[in-house]
Amino acid sequence: MAGVRDYPQQLDRPIRDVQAYLSSRGGVRPFAVASADFEPLPTGGGDPNLPFEFVNEVPSSVLPAEFGAAFGEGLLAQLRAWSFRQVLPYAVRVRLRHARWREGQSTAAGFAAAGQQAAHEFSESFHDGVGPRRLVTLRPGAQQPQEEATGEASVIRDVHVRLVNFTMCGHYAIATADFTPLPANGEQHFEFVLEVPEDRLPLYLAEAFERGLREELYSTDDGRLPVRAFRVRLHDAKWHEVDSNEMIFTAAGRKAAAEALRRSREGDEPGTTA
Repeated sequence: MAGVRDYPQQLDRPIRDVQAYLSSRGGVRPFAVASADFEPLPTGGGDPNLPFEFVNEVPSSVLPAEFGAAFGEGLLAQLRAWSFRQVLPYAVRVRLRHARWREGQSTAAGFAAAGQQAAHEFSESFHDGVGPRRLVTLRPGAQQPQEEATGEASVIRDVHVRLVNFTMCGHYAIATADFTPLPANGEQHFEFVLEVPEDRLPLYLAEAFERGLREELYSTDDGRLPVRAFRVRLHDAKWHEVDSNEMIFTAAGRKAAAEALRRSREGDEPGTTA
């Protein structure tokens, strides 16, 4: 993997269908679905510190223009956060190809967050050589992912993760989540439902937990589809102002997903992973 002094890094191939999906089911985040292509962008000419282009190919009749623009702004903001001496990490042209929104449930801020999520998905795919992950199947003409019918009896309840060690700096994450299996041939492959309000868990830590879930659930050979499709409902969490960070909550997400997969295979009773 190239170091920061090699910025901007060049793509050797386009990375297609990089998806972002924010579920509004828990009421904490606005709804947003987006799919974008990341293409190599030559660095010659223009501003060498900003080798970035954003093209919104979704017509305004399908997605309000301000939502598309917000997606691009959120994506660029995340790339800037990774910059070195104001040079972006990648030379890319990003094309927003597909998107879904819901009246009263979608906002520009939500699509900006989707842009940031897409940047993470692209970066992991680029460096790991897998994926990108398919979160939903975007059917032509569909305005939103279809609601998936699931049985309550199949829900894996109260998967509890406790990563606490006060002898180590930055080691505090507690989370409890339910995992509902989704149909293997359904439209949704992964959904993260956030029910913990931001005054109880900062959003950036909840998003880190979500990234950990995806890392574990999509740990297949090509990383494109999950080991098993789940709707994950995070309904309780605790954090520490000093000892909590994105890394430990990502680890908590991975452990929670691993425990859910184990219980789905073995049918064991709930336990606490540490």
